[in-house]
Formats: sequence, structure tokens, C-alpha cells
Amino acid sequence: MSSGGTSATAGTLSSSAGGGAGGASVTGGIVSSGGVGRSGGAAGGATGSGGTTTALDASVDSITVDAPTILDVAAVEVDSRADQAKGEGDASSGPHSTCVGPASAALANASVPPGYCAWTWSSGLSSPRGIVRNANGDLLVVEAGAGRVALLYDDDGNGVSDSGERVTLTTTAGLNHGIAIHGGYLYASSETTVYRWAYTGGRQSLPSPQTVVSGLPSGGHVTRTLLFDGQGRLYVSVGSGSNVDPNSGRARVIRFAESTLASGSTFAQGELFADGLRNEVGLALDAQGRVWGVENGVDDLNRADLGGDIHTDNPGEELNLFAEPGHFYGYPYCWSEFLLPAGVGLGPRTQWVHPQFMGDGTHTDLWCRDIANVIPPVLVMQAHSAPLDIKFYGGGAFPTEMTGSAIISYHGSWDRTPATGYKVVHVPFGADGMPNGGPVPLLEYSGAGDTGGGWPHRPVGIETGVDGRLFVSSDASGVIVAIGYNGG
Repeated sequence: MSSGGTSATAGTLSSSAGGGAGGASVTGGIVSSGGVGRSGGAAGGATGSGGTTTALDASVDSITVDAPTILDVAAVEVDSRADQAKGEGDASSGPHSTCVGPASAALANASVPPGYCAWTWSSGLSSPRGIVRNANGDLLVVEAGAGRVALLYDDDGNGVSDSGERVTLTTTAGLNHGIAIHGGYLYASSETTVYRWAYTGGRQSLPSPQTVVSGLPSGGHVTRTLLFDGQGRLYVSVGSGSNVDPNSGRARVIRFAESTLASGSTFAQGELFADGLRNEVGLALDAQGRVWGVENGVDDLNRADLGGDIHTDNPGEELNLFAEPGHFYGYPYCWSEFLLPAGVGLGPRTQWVHPQFMGDGTHTDLWCRDIANVIPPVLVMQAHSAPLDIKFYGGGAFPTEMTGSAIISYHGSWDRTPATGYKVVHVPFGADGMPNGGPVPLLEYSGAGDTGGGWPHRPVGIETGVDGRLFVSSDASGVIVAIGYNGG
């Protein structure tokens, strides 16, 4: 939602009271705004209940956790999914114009910050989810609606990947989200299996796959995010089987040594890397090689002693730092406060026991707050934003202050009124490698609220192009959106 920015129609920009505060709305031309920052005021603000924004400054209570692996900062809203920090883009080249899409491809009803632009780079895809760039600059995308990996390119240089500029690399039943390229192989996942194909970056159809990991639990949350670290170890995220499982037996991230991949492994044979994660869809490495993840919290939360039905703003979605392997992060026994009623809440990131486990003789609020039991999140985000991906921006096209920021996709809510999410945000990181502010919208709906008529998009995957622009998939609208910067 926006109020007071710049709108673009038929490729031209004009001042408009109906645009976004700090954004640009577009109806027929390429977005290229030049106003003040949108999102309710201060850049670095955090979206709170109902999409309103609160600046993250001294007025926001911080929660300090005396543990060396936990950020000594609180924020009211942040989401992050960082793919392995590959340093995409050439940071040494500095900002340059990547607003190269044609006016006819401008993303309708979009709001972007000053100097940025957004357009439809590719369309007509079947529920595009995870995306990754190969060494040639082509994009590979998992089309969940068709169980295939498509390769997209722009050989004619017109700023878009037309329907004739794509090939199908593989069609394998069940492929639905996870994708990675590592060590001469393309990896992709179904609900139960991780596959790989020998791949050198070409556009040729691939042979039958090799099974790398089998026996992944089926049902419930069905996507299996894939991530490789600098030692060639494979991380696989498996979400819960239901809203609130009886235990964390499958809600975890498992890790496999590179030496096991050729012979194949099972879910049960994987190393337990991080436990108690309801649905850690987004995984990433930062520039220091640390693994981060973003978690989608439980639905329908109700605790009589905390105000009854508190699901609208609780639990907060989580940004987790996995500083070392083997720790427990709370699910299903504990949840993170985002915003509780006045006089009840103790502040964002506070851990509370889930009502299903109250009175079981073990799990209490105090148990959940003991870091010997539960590692709390680094930051929490607006409940039901549904963060699905994160990339750490390596520089190249955007302003230098964006370098090192986490770019995050919000898929959007399904059980919250008003709806929230449906956007892409960036979270600034400081020199210490930790977030130093809340999420700032980078791409969002220009109308009232976070979604509405003319905004069919639900962001999923994020990737960086060779020139530093961003690509974002939207499964609901079947497109890949490009976000560029005009260098101004």
C-alpha cells in the first residue's frame, strides 16, 4: 500500500497524490520513481499490525539475549532468506542503470523506492518457485505446476525473456521448489526426494536424474529447500507435517557431507543441523559463510491468558541464525511474540509456550525462555507474512548502502484480516554482519493494503543477475519480475 509518491503511466512519470510515500506506482509504463521512501515514514521502519509502520529507533524496546550467538538487537519485523552468499553482481563497478525493460512490460500497480524500476521479465510460467542463475547468466526456475526445470534467457537483449527464449531442461514428477547448482551438477527437489543431473551450464535437455537424498517425509509442508555451503555440504529443509505437530521429529534442517552425495543418502542418515523449525523455507549463507533461515510460524494461535485469539499478529515469523549445528529453535513447544495486547506482551522475540503443551509437566513460558533449551530468533517479522526466500545483495547495480542487505520475499497471508505480505523487502545489515534495521519495502502493491485488485503476485524465489538487477518469481501470477535501478 502506498500514499503519496510517484506514478508512471504509459512509460512516463508524474507526481501523484495517490502514489506511494517513497515509492512509484505504475500502470502502463516502466516504474522509475523519484520520491521519498515509502512505507509509512522512516526508511528502516518495521511493519506492524495491519501493515502500519513504526520506525526502528530508540522508541522500540529491544530485547537482549545474553548468548554469543544471538543478535543483541530487536526489530519488530524482518524476514530473510539468504541463498548462499555468492557475492552476485560486480560491486566494484558501482551503481549503474539496470532499468532495461521495455515500457510495455512495466509491472502494473507496483510501488518501488526512488530510482528503482520493476517490470515483467518472463511470463506464462507454471507456478514458478525456486530460481538460480547459471554461470552464463541464464535463469533456471522450478515450475511447480509442471514438475519441471525451465531455463530462461534474453538473447535478443530486449530486456525480457520472451516465450521463445526458454527451454525445458528436465521434467521430473514432483519437482516443486528447491534448486541449486554446485560442483558440476544441477540439484532439484520434490516432496520426498533430492535429485541431481550432471550440468555444465548449457541449454540442452538433461538425462534421467540421480537420486541424492530419498525418504524425505511426505505430507504437510511439501517444499524442500536446498543449500550448499563452502565445504560442499548439502542442507535440506523439511517443514512440519501439520500446523502444530506433537514433536519436532521432521521439522528441521538436515545436512549431508559432499562425500555422501554420489552414493545417495536417506533423510534418517542426514546430520541434524537445526531442530524445532516449523517451516524454514528460506536458507542462505551470508558473506561470512554462516547459515541463516526464515521461518513461517503457526496459525490460529489462541491463549486465553494473553488475550484469547491473538493470531492476527502472533507468532512472529522468524529470522534465525544457525551459528553452530545441533541446536533447538522452539517448534512446536514455543513461539515468538510479535505484538501482544498492551499490558500482556513482553516485547518482540519473547518466547511463549504453545497452548497445546501448557500443563504437560515440561514446557512452560520460562522453559521456552531458557536459551539452554531454545535459541530465540535474531529478529521477528509481522505474523503471516510468509517469508520464502532471501538473498544477500552483493552489489553491482543498486546504491552502495544496499550491499550486504538481505533481500526477502513475502509470499503473503491466507488467514489474516487485513492481508499482509505480498511484497519484496530489504533488511539492512551492519558491518558486524547483523541486521541493523527493520525491513524496507522494495517492491509492493501501490494501492491500499498489501494486496488487492490488479496485484496477483505472491513473491517466492529471488536471484541476482550478472548486472546486479534482481529477479523475483511469483507462483500465483506465473511471472518473473525484474527489479532494476536507474543509477540516479
